[in-house]
Amino acid sequence: MSRNRTHTTNPKKEKTQLLHPRYPTRSPHHSPDEAPPSQLSDDGWEPVWDATVQAYYFYNRLTGLSQWENPRVPEQPAAPGTEPTEKQAEPPRPKSPVLGGYNPAIHGSYDPTASYAQQYEEPQELNAPGVDPAAAYAAAGTFNRFTGRWQAQSINPENHNDENKSHRQMNAYFDVDAAANAHDGRSLRAERSAKKLTKKELKEFKEKRREKKEEKRRAWLRD
Repeated sequence: MSRNRTHTTNPKKEKTQLLHPRYPTRSPHHSPDEAPPSQLSDDGWEPVWDATVQAYYFYNRLTGLSQWENPRVPEQPAAPGTEPTEKQAEPPRPKSPVLGGYNPAIHGSYDPTASYAQQYEEPQELNAPGVDPAAAYAAAGTFNRFTGRWQAQSINPENHNDENKSHRQMNAYFDVDAAANAHDGRSLRAERSAKKLTKKELKEFKEKRREKKEEKRRAWLRD
């Protein structure tokens, strides 16, 4: 006597297998000329959460570098017209204050091209040779033997002779040293003796000399 085996099926299991199949029901279609999909190479970057700043930073375990920018996000090109120009106009530099606090431009008749204004417009050189601090406070002089006071070396008895007094007085009107050196230090007589007279000047000189002698010869007639 044969027994009939009955196969019981679980409807819930069959429904689960239909909804969630263990394997894909159909393999993806690839053409023979299509290259197989390439796997992304491991560049070593991985995000790390920083609880202090409450933000992610990116750490590269291969190189040991860390940065806040995502290295896998390509940089967006700048919009046209926003590229920085190579040479941008520099803002005008503020002028340094004038030496001594005096600014001649405060006057209404100020001329920037005048000679008195050029010395204020010239920039001061940073590496210009300055005054020796030790020599700035040095002074040369002697003690007066009568009063015992300290006096400068320029204050001496020779400063009050006729030559030096006349030199200071005339120097108020013109440059005495330049006038003295204009003729190489020669006197007026030596300068005139070296000057050659022309024939016309020589003839006039002889004529004046003759008239002077004739005037002297006739002077006794008027007495």
